[in-house]
Amino acid sequence: MVNSVTISYEDLTDQIRKAWADVLGSDPADGIPLDMNFLEAGGNSLLLVMLWELLQPLAARRLKLAELFQHGTVKAQADLLYQPPGS
Repeated sequence: MVNSVTISYEDLTDQIRKAWADVLGSDPADGIPLDMNFLEAGGNSLLLVMLWELLQPLAARRLKLAELFQHGTVKAQADLLYQPPGS
């Protein structure tokens, strides 16, 4: 559940985009814009639960599902999950 290895912000963003693609059934090579809202991209509350489960291993703490509703874009989720080196 807790990520003990610090990854770069760019790698984190790539992993979040891949998780979105997996959940939304899209090709990760198509690229998901950083500012696209998950619900506007075709997601729904059930798919958000699936995304939440995929993002848990990237988090330094247990994520609340409500946080993903509040942080609905790839960028916002990366900002939420990112742990800079040494923090």
